[in-house]
Amino acid sequence: MVSKNKVFKERTSRDRGVIENSRIMEMHLYPGNQCNRDCDFCTVFGTPKGWYQEYTPEHLDAVLNTVMVNSLGTIKFYGGEPTLNTENVIWAIAYLREQGFEGAIVIYSNGIQAQQLLDILHADPLGKTTASLNYSIATGDGAPQMPQKSLKLLEQHELENPGAIAIGHPDIVDSGRGVDPFTGEETRPKNNPKCPHCYPVLKSDGTFHACPFAVESDAPHFQLGTTQTNPETVAENFREFFHWLDTVHEPYAAANDLAACTVCGNHLDELPTPEYKE
Repeated sequence: MVSKNKVFKERTSRDRGVIENSRIMEMHLYPGNQCNRDCDFCTVFGTPKGWYQEYTPEHLDAVLNTVMVNSLGTIKFYGGEPTLNTENVIWAIAYLREQGFEGAIVIYSNGIQAQQLLDILHADPLGKTTASLNYSIATGDGAPQMPQKSLKLLEQHELENPGAIAIGHPDIVDSGRGVDPFTGEETRPKNNPKCPHCYPVLKSDGTFHACPFAVESDAPHFQLGTTQTNPETVAENFREFFHWLDTVHEPYAAANDLAACTVCGNHLDELPTPEYKE
């Protein structure tokens, strides 16, 4: 499906599940689901009443011990809405850079607080922080669009700095609240039985979670460890999660004609947990 916005390009995915020297190529940071929107399709149940727990040195040190810190690595800030806590995000980026992280940083945002988002992008001393906008909110396809003032400000920034702001994929992910009463359901691509195999998450509560879409689920299938777990064990557990997806999860989804996220949302009790190391 071609994006309805002609300025922002869709972000290109990289290879999945890359682990080198017990370090994972990408990691999501999740501080909670506090948001300035309350969308029915939100995969993390984002809401103004959601929770938020600030990034801390302990939390970020655990990321630095687990992700690739060279130019191949990527750290992604997501959750509710990062621009609601701009100062903490800017501090976290500065901390990561001071500790030697050389890779890319991505901010997942609804773009409504456009100036705060641009402040975050400008704060990176290496100039390697970019943004990814929610497809529905950026285009108005299936959800109320962001204010035109915000949209124009972000479009102008992208025109002046090509590649600084991308747009998310249009596919419907049957996770979180689910798609109803999402008005774009009939025209948007549906998720298939194969899991997209995303990179894992470190939550601000100190737990490593295998899936950014199911991050609010406490099911044991997703629990890779904590900030106290040996980083090599976290990496091995992530590798085991992918093995479980390919050998248990996907065959079940295909056999029952279910979307991958539907399995995780409604049928995990019928599946064994991955064989994680303690």
